[in-house]
Amino acid sequence: MTARNPEFQRQLWLNWRPSLLAWSLGLSLLVLALPFALSSPANLPGSLSSTAMAGLWLASAIYGSVLAGRSLAEEASQNTWDWQRLSALSPWQMAWGKLLGAVLPAWLYVLWFAIAIAGIATVWVLEISVVHIVGLAILWGLSLQTWAMNSVLMSWGQQDLPVSRRRAALLPLLLLFFIPGPFLGRVYDGIFNNNAEPVLWWGMDVGGLGMAYLAGALMLGLGLLGLWRMLCTRLDVHTLPWAWPLGIAVSGIFAGGSFSTGLPAFLGSTAWIALLGTIYVALQHMSQHLRAWRQVQWSVSQRHWREALEALPLWPVSLLLGLIVSIVVIFTPDAHEVGVMGALGSFSVLMYLQLLRDCLLLTGFALLAGKLKSPMVSFVIAWLILNIAAPLLAYGLGGVNGAMLVQPVMSAWFQSIDSSDAPAVWNSVLPWASLGVQILVVAGWVIHVFKDRVLGFARDNAAARI
Repeated sequence: MTARNPEFQRQLWLNWRPSLLAWSLGLSLLVLALPFALSSPANLPGSLSSTAMAGLWLASAIYGSVLAGRSLAEEASQNTWDWQRLSALSPWQMAWGKLLGAVLPAWLYVLWFAIAIAGIATVWVLEISVVHIVGLAILWGLSLQTWAMNSVLMSWGQQDLPVSRRRAALLPLLLLFFIPGPFLGRVYDGIFNNNAEPVLWWGMDVGGLGMAYLAGALMLGLGLLGLWRMLCTRLDVHTLPWAWPLGIAVSGIFAGGSFSTGLPAFLGSTAWIALLGTIYVALQHMSQHLRAWRQVQWSVSQRHWREALEALPLWPVSLLLGLIVSIVVIFTPDAHEVGVMGALGSFSVLMYLQLLRDCLLLTGFALLAGKLKSPMVSFVIAWLILNIAAPLLAYGLGGVNGAMLVQPVMSAWFQSIDSSDAPAVWNSVLPWASLGVQILVVAGWVIHVFKDRVLGFARDNAAARI
């Protein structure tokens, strides 16, 4: 590992020292001594095992996440990113080197607490699955550490700014508390109760433990994929935008198997995940849109098609994926779900068209960076007027049909729920025509801004070179 990964060797040199073994062992023993002082002899086995498991998870998930995030934050605070770019280090080498080397102190605590859990279960003959307790802690610890590193990278702008190390644990903490919620009780039953209820995933009984391992593997895979993609950007390694749609598709497979079986479940889950992903990347990368579209325009003008795809913002990629999947949903429902999935597919297509309108509006304000004091604030104000204030005003003047002219998706949705003639309203041309006109108007404005801020920038640069 050290010979093939210089970053891992560097992290070992920074973080390893022989005294660390003694310190970690001493602190672990001190924590494990607390139940002896605070618990009665009858409750000692349970208190001791709970303390050891809590220490195991705190070391792998919390302490490890802080160390992983700090390893990237220190690159910015110590101004060493330029050296990393000039080196031959690949994004994968940096990701694994920091993930395994920078978190070494946390893994020492994991080792001591894992040995303690195994010893406690052996001495008091406790009916707990030591292998699964330690295995899940390692798997989820690794996945949360990758997301800690992602949270640091996501908080940076175009410049590599230093980040407070406290932020490195924020996203992993949210994931730790909210993601395991649906299956946490079943995981407990799988470890401590052999008569747990079946848990189905794509028709297979994987049990609570299986679902926990699947979810942990998903989180680790997506975390590594996102970490690799963002490190490619930070290290100026150009790559095609394949990682983003792959992550959405894998998430769709997992979610579809958790809810139901069959192709419609996968397609529906993928469509909704792509919807949320499009909203996220459009807002998260708004400050980079002007630079990205200028790079796309220059690459197209030079007929460098691959470079144009590499510079393309991510929101068109996931929006196109979600729109295609939503259209496919309409034509591939199960026999007993024709009406429901058909309506859902139509609503999804309408919703993606409205998302296209909003993303075009966001792109237009992003292209005005430098002319507007805050493009994000301007976009939010315009979005609130277009999606909330104007529909309410139109509803007061013209009822549902008036509101549908301004906000086709929500008006059509509520009308389909509340009205007895929902199919007639749903199949009417009003929502589609209204949204089509809005998209054309916003696209025309974006094209005008694009000519000024992107094509005009290219003409000015060409004139300056002459």
